[in-house]
Amino acid sequence: MKTYIVKDNDANQSVFKFLKKMYSTTPLSVIYKWFRKKDIKLNGKRISDQKIVLKAGDEVVVYDNNDPVMRDKFEKVNYDLLDVVYEDENILVANKPANIEMHSEFNISLDNMVKSYLIDKKEYNPEDSQSFVVSHVHRLDKLTQGLVIYAKNKPSLDELLDAIKTKIDKKYVLRTRVGFPKDLVAKGFIYYDQDEQLSIYTNHKNDRRAKECETDFKVLSENKDFSLVEATLKTGRKHQIRASVSYFNFPIINDFRYGGMKINNEKMIFLKAYKIIFHNLNAPLQYLNETIIEISKDFK
Repeated sequence: MKTYIVKDNDANQSVFKFLKKMYSTTPLSVIYKWFRKKDIKLNGKRISDQKIVLKAGDEVVVYDNNDPVMRDKFEKVNYDLLDVVYEDENILVANKPANIEMHSEFNISLDNMVKSYLIDKKEYNPEDSQSFVVSHVHRLDKLTQGLVIYAKNKPSLDELLDAIKTKIDKKYVLRTRVGFPKDLVAKGFIYYDQDEQLSIYTNHKNDRRAKECETDFKVLSENKDFSLVEATLKTGRKHQIRASVSYFNFPIINDFRYGGMKINNEKMIFLKAYKIIFHNLNAPLQYLNETIIEISKDFK
């Protein structure tokens, strides 16, 4: 028998989702069985309804010998490279350096730097957390630099995950060879080829794996060495910008995987997520509506 007291960051989710997170290594068939046999008690009453939404302070008892997942003790990392661009009680926006992974079990990652920073600020305690983990809302490739949004609590994470596709504008800048089309809408299909380890963009759906994608490109400036281009994502596919500009024969500088010319030996490509704009967010993030978070278009 295991007993849990629902905390603020566990609330507003179904009891089934809560248990699925707490017992992530337990087969779902076993969890379903608990409900069928009423091996779950909520506030002293045996239940079979998986959809009951939990509130902070609720007591959940599981009558089973399966053990919940014991998270490994989190080891703090050095976060000198962490550049916090914006922060409030609900979210944090970090400027990820190039050649830093979002998540890694072996190397220093942006996720672990953010967690370590928040632990030192006493805003996050992984040992006291049950079903919630401080999490990025979207990802950047290892070689891409720029803005990444993190949620500090579950209500904010829920709202951001719902908003990320349609209510948050994400703008990038990139450098290509001179001559990029002044205004280009790359609307087509894309899929990731595991064998080639790259994404393939096409104008027609010629592969069952292909999904629709769209990126709007606009030339911001140009000199004798490169075009500086702004990209606005309408969809968020893997390597979408990199594959799209490569298809039009304007690969990103230093992105040799997609055919870009190499101008230095740095482990980076000339692609940066430089601007985020929030629209029509609901509570608890409504105060962010029309907020613009922006960093320099220059590359380090």
